[in-house]
Amino acid sequence: MINTDVRLVRKWLRDLDEYLESSRTLGPFTVGLDKRECIMLVQQILANLPSEFEAADRILRDQERLIGGAQDEAEQTLATAGSEAARAIEEAKTQAKQILDQAKAMQANMIEQTEVYRLAEAQAREILESAKDGSRQIRQGADEYAHEVLTQVENALSKVMGTVQNGKSYLEDYLHHRAVVRR
Repeated sequence: MINTDVRLVRKWLRDLDEYLESSRTLGPFTVGLDKRECIMLVQQILANLPSEFEAADRILRDQERLIGGAQDEAEQTLATAGSEAARAIEEAKTQAKQILDQAKAMQANMIEQTEVYRLAEAQAREILESAKDGSRQIRQGADEYAHEVLTQVENALSKVMGTVQNGKSYLEDYLHHRAVVRR
């Protein structure tokens, strides 16, 4: 059935070509063409195109929709990861500042007592180191989260690319098969 459709389409294309070639031109105008005959040949060609053209077009539309969805999802995930990381870093900075302010206030209260002052100074250093460690841990967590999200995006895009490659392979196999059948 497909070969018959293709043969008919080819015949009608040759007929249309011969019809157009046999017409005469007078300046920019073509004389001797029957508009209805041309329209009828074009409509016959369109009506008898193999269904594989429609399937290939549907596959391409599906692929474009999938790629667009994956890109939107990737952009949204990246934006979420960026704002989460920024929020975590800002929170860590605020906590570190609060801890530093508390340490400075404690230090000012104990400055007159030598022994107490030394203890406070040591404690302030400890608090500062703890705040720095906490800040580093939060930053590392945010970086790991961002990496995990980017890995998920990469995996999603890989799946989409796999679908695209499968579609291309299918079309290449189909076109190769049609070429072999035509011989």
